Amino acid sequence: MNKITILLFTILSLNACQADDKQQTIVVEKKYSISIPAFLTKTTKLNDEASLQFQHPWKEFYVIVIDESKSEMQKALVDNNLTEMYSNDIKGYSELLLSGFNQKIVGAQKTKIVETFVNNMPARLLTISGKFEGIDAFYSLAFIEGKDRYYQIMAWTLLSKKNEYKDKMNQIMHSLKEL
Repeated sequence: MNKITILLFTILSLNACQADDKQQTIVVEKKYSISIPAFLTKTTKLNDEASLQFQHPWKEFYVIVIDESKSEMQKALVDNNLTEMYSNDIKGYSELLLSGFNQKIVGAQKTKIVETFVNNMPARLLTISGKFEGIDAFYSLAFIEGKDRYYQIMAWTLLSKKNEYKDKMNQIMHSLKEL
């Protein structure tokens, strides 16, 4: 390789790294905002219930947010006779959703749930790895209790890309703000 080719390759590599560090803030229906990597693009194909869906299929990086009112959650618990099993708070909300999620992931390995706050809102965070539809995947999850709504943030990638994206996923989980 000549010096010009090496220089050009170095510049292109540095630009690619810098582009991966840029963030975009997305506002959803004047309810909440969230910061995600700028390389992600909007989609509607990940989850019908999601109010936010972004992806980069080539990089195998995906993010969704599902938000629902606390009154809808309470109604669902009552209508399905689940009030004795799940409380209408952040703990009950996360446990209900995780029970369904665990059934879909083969060989799920979960981290301990971290109880914290995200922008002054109670939150529960964890990661899960396992097989989903035959693919080894890594998920980062946040369950956040807002004033009148619950938020579920899920980011995922291939298990082989966990170390490449786990910090970006963690930043996403901590960026949600109610408006």
